[in-house]
Amino acid sequence: MLRRWRRELRTGDCSSLGQANCFDRMNQKLAASNRSHLAGRHGLWTLLCVQALTGCISLPGSYRIPDLSLPAQYQDAASTGTAPSTSGQTAAPPAEASPSNPPEPAPAETPVDWWSDFGNRELQGLIDRALSNNPDIRIALNRIVQAKARAEQAAAGKYPGLSAPLVIAQQSPGGVTVGTAPAGGVSNVSSNRTSQRTYQASIRADWRLDIWGEQSALAESANFQLWRAVHERENVQRNLTASLATHYVEFLSLNDRLRIAVETEEVLSATLATIEKRVKAGDATLSELEQQRAAIFAIRATIPTLEQQKLDAIGAMAFLLGTVPGKLKLSNDGLDSLTIPSVAPGLPSALLLRRPDVRVAEAQLLAANADVNVARARILPPMDLSAQIGYSGIALSQLFQPQTLFWNVVDNLVVSIFDGGRKRNEQLFSQAVREEMVESYARTVYQAMKEVESALTSVRLAERRLTAQWEASKAARRAWDINIRVYAVGGTDYLSLLETQRSYHRYLDDYQRIRMEFFRGYISLFQALGGGLKAERRAPAGGEATAGSTRRLPLSTEAMPVIPVYEGSQASADTLWQVELAGLYHHSTIDATWRDLHNRYPFYMEGRSLQPQLKGRIEEGDGVQQSWYQLYIANFNSQAEAEEYCLTLKADQQRCRVVSPETDATLLDNAHSRRPGTSSSFH
Repeated sequence: MLRRWRRELRTGDCSSLGQANCFDRMNQKLAASNRSHLAGRHGLWTLLCVQALTGCISLPGSYRIPDLSLPAQYQDAASTGTAPSTSGQTAAPPAEASPSNPPEPAPAETPVDWWSDFGNRELQGLIDRALSNNPDIRIALNRIVQAKARAEQAAAGKYPGLSAPLVIAQQSPGGVTVGTAPAGGVSNVSSNRTSQRTYQASIRADWRLDIWGEQSALAESANFQLWRAVHERENVQRNLTASLATHYVEFLSLNDRLRIAVETEEVLSATLATIEKRVKAGDATLSELEQQRAAIFAIRATIPTLEQQKLDAIGAMAFLLGTVPGKLKLSNDGLDSLTIPSVAPGLPSALLLRRPDVRVAEAQLLAANADVNVARARILPPMDLSAQIGYSGIALSQLFQPQTLFWNVVDNLVVSIFDGGRKRNEQLFSQAVREEMVESYARTVYQAMKEVESALTSVRLAERRLTAQWEASKAARRAWDINIRVYAVGGTDYLSLLETQRSYHRYLDDYQRIRMEFFRGYISLFQALGGGLKAERRAPAGGEATAGSTRRLPLSTEAMPVIPVYEGSQASADTLWQVELAGLYHHSTIDATWRDLHNRYPFYMEGRSLQPQLKGRIEEGDGVQQSWYQLYIANFNSQAEAEEYCLTLKADQQRCRVVSPETDATLLDNAHSRRPGTSSSFH
């Protein structure tokens, strides 16, 4: 019989029906064989051989991330050839900003802390604060914790489960449990028959053999979902830094525009005084006087609008920082406080594959392919093994006697004969999801390419617009100054003066908006290039993964980064109070948290230390790839001192609690004493 089935598979009589139909036919023949050979001693071996034969058909081959044809470099970068500007150069005015020295060589890749290239300490402090306190980053980190638990749960399915059943049963003398009908019917049970109590204590092992690769595929899918969560956290961080920098540039631009509006209103008021003198002298009309007043009030009307936009920008930044607008204190600096960063438009476009959103799409695709393998394996009959050993008796005092010992081993093979197409349609559904993820991956890559090209074009064209607009503003100012002097001596009419002053204000306001767009273009470029993340990973396009293998999405080729912890004066161990910061912190944000605390609370941080306590990690290969911590501010000499510091944090919408040595001895055991500038790696 086995030879006949093998011949059908080899000649195509069965496989021509399609894999799913082939499995249905094999299952039907398997069920028929089970009925005819159940009493024979070779029945079980026949089932196992047929199962192995159909399993060979179901095993999937290798699969690849789709290869997408990307250009060697970006189109707009190829047209420009060099970076638009050199680092350290001020952004105002652009007409005077041509570099006198040749630009420095372009970096090999996008800098991690790209916002520092703008040369603004306030912006750097805001980024540190956002990385420390932004709720979205903490939410994404908690999703990594959840995905890790699911991945470990799925991996545990490949191993046997061990349990210890304790059973107390009440049975009738016929062997039927009390509360159920006996085999002979209720009428056969005499009234004098009494029930019997039995006791059973045993150890039981249950194991589903992973002969079709179902459990391995489930573990692989959960593992890819874990890395998807990791890359989603990275993508949240990438978008957070770019969004915060964009709102900050808008805030600086609004400061400039408000100053321009106030200065213009002052100049117009001075001109109004001149017109009033001329009206008294009979050299100007009342109509000219009222038109000048109308121009002044028109300028004043723009000031509340600009102030509202400024408050909106502050509110948007406060939301990203995890605080309220009233707690955010910013300077009145303008765009002159920023420098033009250096950028490398000649970066190879293949680096886009390291963007976290691209890696999210890749992980989703690999997980979907693993789900296809799960659905394919579930078409085949599962095999469950169970073994039990223990004691069973009718008296609790005699339960553990040698004569009450029992054991059993059960091999359970369940063949699905008819399920209405449920399993087959589950496989079709998984295949459709995988094809969707293939298209989503391609769409994400092309979207990333579009964003970089658009940002490069925006930077290049905004620089040209900025130069032209600055020249237009200077010319309008010269025309206004000339008309003011000429009008004062009666050499020109009022309409000419009014037009020149309106033109100057409009040109200068447009110039400030173009400056804002110019810096925003750089921010968009850094965001599109994947800046703000450590570029340590090889581009995965074209990578191969085989079903059932242990391949995982690589995250890093190096060990866990070193986390610096700085300390001041050392307190004695018996009086060491600490302040626990709420939430988990990713290892890449601990440095930012330390800088943020020192920037905002320099007085309270004197003599303090930052003590990270490891809460979880992801190991891959020979090193730790991801880790997260609970953070503690240490070295408080008393509870009152620690509570005062915690109240200061709470006033800035940062949650915390005071921890004493008595309530957290483990924390004190893990506390490390280091001097300023030393570091340690927390694994």
